[in-house]
Amino acid sequence: MTRKFTFKKIAIAALMCAALPLSSSVADNHEGEEERSFDSKYRHDTMQHFNYSMQKLVPIIFRGTGNPDHLPAIAQIMASTATMTKSVFEKDTRGTEGFTKAKDAVWENWEDFAKRMDSLEADTAAFAEVTKQTTDMDEIKAAFGLVGRNCKGCHDEYKVR
Repeated sequence: MTRKFTFKKIAIAALMCAALPLSSSVADNHEGEEERSFDSKYRHDTMQHFNYSMQKLVPIIFRGTGNPDHLPAIAQIMASTATMTKSVFEKDTRGTEGFTKAKDAVWENWEDFAKRMDSLEADTAAFAEVTKQTTDMDEIKAAFGLVGRNCKGCHDEYKVR
C-alpha cells in the first residue's frame, strides 16, 4: 500500500515539474514586448496562424523541402484564419492599455483596411483551392504571390515594425 502511495506521489511530482516550463511559457509575453490587452492578444494570436502557415508554406513552395502533400491542409488553415481577420480588428483599441503592433491607421482608414481584409480572405480561399486542384508549383506560386502581396501591403501600411 505504501509503495503505491509513494509511486503516486512521484508521478504527480513528475507531472507538476514537467508542466512548469509549459506554464511559464504560456504566461510569458513575447520577447521584449509589454503585456497585451485581451483584444490585442486575441488579434495577435489569430494573425500568428498566418505566420505559422507562411513558415510551413514557403519552404515547400520555394525550396522544395517539407511535404508538398500538406499544401492543401496548410493553405486551408490560412484561408480559415482569413475569415476571422477583419472581425478581430473591428474593435477600435486605440487608447487601450497594453502592447499592440496595430497602428491607429487601422481604424482611421477602416474602409481601406476592411477592403484589404476582404481581399486577403478571397485570395487565401483561391490559394487553398489551387492547392487542392493542382501540384503545378508555378500555379501554386502565382496564387501564393497574391496572398503574400496582401500580407506585405497591409503590414507596410498598418503594422508597427
